[in-house]
Amino acid sequence: MKKLIIFLICVGSFAYGANQYAPQLAEEGLYHSLQNSMQLRRSDVKVTAQPGIKILTGSMDHVQIHGQDVQVGSIKLTSFDCNLQGVHFSPQASLMDGKLSIMRAESGDMTASIRSEDLRSFLIDKVDNLSNVKVVFDDDTAYVTGTMSLGGIIEAKASIRGHFGMQENKLMFIPTNVSVEGMGMAYKMKSPSVEIYDFSNFPLGILPDTVTMQHDMLTIHGRVRNY
Repeated sequence: MKKLIIFLICVGSFAYGANQYAPQLAEEGLYHSLQNSMQLRRSDVKVTAQPGIKILTGSMDHVQIHGQDVQVGSIKLTSFDCNLQGVHFSPQASLMDGKLSIMRAESGDMTASIRSEDLRSFLIDKVDNLSNVKVVFDDDTAYVTGTMSLGGIIEAKASIRGHFGMQENKLMFIPTNVSVEGMGMAYKMKSPSVEIYDFSNFPLGILPDTVTMQHDMLTIHGRVRNY
C-alpha cells in the first residue's frame, strides 16, 4: 500500500510538472525551429494544450505567433500573425534535433503585412538593368522608372507598371506594361516578374491565397493546406 501511494504521488507530481511546464518547453523548441527561416522574439511564440501533458505525445491544441518587423529572407514583414489549431509534431525527432518541427496542423491561417517603403527598397535593389530607379505606389499599382542603356550607346528612359501577386507559391512583382523611350521613339518591351519571396518551404504548413495592396501596405493572407 505504501509503495502504491509513493507511486501515485510520483505520477501526480510528474503530471503536474508536465501540465505546468510542457507548453513553455514547446514554445522554446518551436522558437528555435523557426529561427532558421524567420527572425522572431521568444515572446512572439505561444503554445496552449489542455492538459499540458498531451504535448509529450506530440499534440498541441493551439499555436499562436505574433511578431513585428520580422525578417523573412530578404524582405521584412511589418507584422506577422499566425494561428494554428490541432498541431502535431514528432517528440522523438524534437528531442534529437533540440528543436520542435511541426509535422502538420489541422487548420490555421496567417496574415502578414509589408510596408510600401520596404517594397520600394526591395524593387530598387532587385530590378535588373535599370539605374536611377524610383518607385511610386498608387493603390494596388506600382510604377518603377529609371534609365537604361540601349546597345551600350543610347541612354533611354524606362517605365514599368505592375502589381504584386502570387505565381504558384511565390510572391512576385508582376509587370503589366513596360515602355522605353529613347532618341524620340517609344518601345514596348517585356520584363520578367521579380520574385519577392518563395513560400514553398515556408514553415508551419501555410501558403498564401490572397495578396492586396492598400494604404501603402501590402497584406498577405494565407491558410494551412493539407494535401
